[in-house]
Amino acid sequence: MSMHHRNPGNLVPKLSLRDLEEIREIIVESLSGLLDEIMADRPEPQPEYLTTREVEGITKYKKATLEALRAKRKGPPFYRQGATVRYRSDEVRAWIEADREGGN
Repeated sequence: MSMHHRNPGNLVPKLSLRDLEEIREIIVESLSGLLDEIMADRPEPQPEYLTTREVEGITKYKKATLEALRAKRKGPPFYRQGATVRYRSDEVRAWIEADREGGN
């Protein structure tokens, strides 16, 4: 790394491509380590559970249609706890995406 004068009294380093690549590697390694630390401290995200009414809003299917799909095991995956039915939001979205037609 050499120095050159941009303004009188102000020395500015002149960096070679190799110098810049070394600086980049140091930054990438530092950020990667920092990101690993941040991610290690984050709790695992919990799935969001939806009611039938909330799934109605997302899918635009009526409650009766969702019930019929559940009976035929053709609708989005669901969980039953006693009389309560819940759907995981990620599974509802995946079911919608899997059922799409055309396009890429």
